[in-house]
Amino acid sequence: MDEIPIPGRDDERRLFHQVLSQHNEPAFARRARRVQEAFDGLLERCRHCRDEMLTMVRLRLGTLEALAGDWAALRPLLADEAQVEVLRRMHTELEPRLRVPIERTSSTRKLRQALEELAESIQHFNQRWQAHLQTVDLSAVNELRDGYNRYYVLEKECALRSPRVARLGFRRLEPLTRDELAALLPPLPVPRLRE
Repeated sequence: MDEIPIPGRDDERRLFHQVLSQHNEPAFARRARRVQEAFDGLLERCRHCRDEMLTMVRLRLGTLEALAGDWAALRPLLADEAQVEVLRRMHTELEPRLRVPIERTSSTRKLRQALEELAESIQHFNQRWQAHLQTVDLSAVNELRDGYNRYYVLEKECALRSPRVARLGFRRLEPLTRDELAALLPPLPVPRLRE
């Protein structure tokens, strides 16, 4: 009786590379790539739209920073110390660039007005952003995720001829939700002013 070879890890790896070299990219790998590309494309389109909506917030934030000269100068106008940090983080994230220089001021009235205008711009942005997220079509991404869940392991098993290897590292993809999208591209915190 002839011995039946039992494939080991090296055999599985060799088989995978053989399939890859004969057929370029296997179906399961193309499927996974399409799912990722669809998600990345959706995220990029949303980032671009969000970036355009942030124009006025950036302008107001840059103006406030130029007028104050230092975030600490705004502390007496803010509800607490944490609000100074909110402004710092937002400035770092949004990187506002002013086209014309603005002189620093010590006028409490001007600083308060700039803070109020920034808060109003952020509230307006948040409302527009939330409304936009409700219009984003997730169906194409979710259709690809569903196909991935159904066929990825089967296609991998056909390519590698090993059910065990086909299941290694597989994680089911849940449908993308607007809440997940909002968590990745969240609204901005509105700084709280002292009453």
